[in-house]
Amino acid sequence: MMIEIDYNIDLADSASDLSTLRQDLTSLKDELPLFRLVRQHSDINILEETTQKFRNFKDVIILGTGGSSLGGRAICELSEQSLPHLHFYDNIDPHSFKKLFKTINPETTGVIAISKSGGTAETLMQMLVCIKHWMTHSASIKDHFLTITEPTENAMRELASAHSINILEHPTDIGGRFAVFTLVGLLPAMIAGLNAQEFRRGALNCLEDLDQKLLDHPAVQGALLQYRLLQQGKSLSVIMPYIDRLNTFALWYRQLWAESLGKNGKGTTPLAALGTVDQHSQLQLFLDGPKDKFYTVITSSHCDPEFKVSAALTHPNIALLNGRTMGQLLEAEQRATIDTLQNNGCPVRVMHLPEITEAAIGYLMMHYVIETLAMSSLLRVNAFDQPAVEEGKILTRNYLKAA
Repeated sequence: MMIEIDYNIDLADSASDLSTLRQDLTSLKDELPLFRLVRQHSDINILEETTQKFRNFKDVIILGTGGSSLGGRAICELSEQSLPHLHFYDNIDPHSFKKLFKTINPETTGVIAISKSGGTAETLMQMLVCIKHWMTHSASIKDHFLTITEPTENAMRELASAHSINILEHPTDIGGRFAVFTLVGLLPAMIAGLNAQEFRRGALNCLEDLDQKLLDHPAVQGALLQYRLLQQGKSLSVIMPYIDRLNTFALWYRQLWAESLGKNGKGTTPLAALGTVDQHSQLQLFLDGPKDKFYTVITSSHCDPEFKVSAALTHPNIALLNGRTMGQLLEAEQRATIDTLQNNGCPVRVMHLPEITEAAIGYLMMHYVIETLAMSSLLRVNAFDQPAVEEGKILTRNYLKAA
């Protein structure tokens, strides 16, 4: 296992109906298209040519929203590559695009637009705005743009065809918020210089642990624990990494958990936090507010000897830091938060990543996919749809037509 997990909570008698959970997990393990995909690697090799093309750009803009953006962006936070600069745009604030266009040169910039359905209004608008900007600057669209969408007759495909833009196929049987293990997540990661094979290997290791353990898998145990805590009024799930590179991962988890489980009046509300930043904002609420939360604190070993400070001053706050590294302070703070939460009667799970690697983030993401699916079985909800948001899409179209 690439992560170490300590629940610090008694997991006994976590759920009454384990037979249904066992049956559902066994079925998913053998039949879920996502799980079958992770067990092979041939699709990664197909992406190499496209990867090399986009690595030749100075900047790469990645358009998409929700699962079409968050997964790839979360993986890319591990990258230490200087070029190309990757810009993830998942919103449609005009000011943001004005600012972007002032900083990039269309001749040295590539654009990747991602929409599974091909009908996402926000992504279509982003794409149209970018195409107009390129045309205004007499820059080639065909050689600079790429779309990823499913093989159906949809708006994104029609737009791409009209401008001779290359199209890569989004799997039809894997939804957006689960698509991080497909080309949707892997292509941006590869452009950012990361090892997609290692990312998949980490995910596969987590999945193989499910083959071996099933109900004893730590992700399944996490779902069982949260199901029991929900019966006790713990209806919020806080994820708090003490690793800046996992900040977007927490947002990815938030979408995965909320959109998969929030149905029929059921589910728990995910909250994203970041240590140490949220020690100075949300922690007061966590410790002294309603006892309705379950906490997952994600830690790592911050033993980098760099940034060791030396200051011959007598003020006690400075003297405390003298001779110590920034990493030592971070480790002390993550440990202090865990202990303080526990001392205040808060249920805490600690997930420790000895190293922040592609394989580790792959394992961690697959862990949360399994945990989400296990929780959906316990709650008896469909993890793969999102019917409640359709009304907002219909109203948006109506309001836009009337504008």
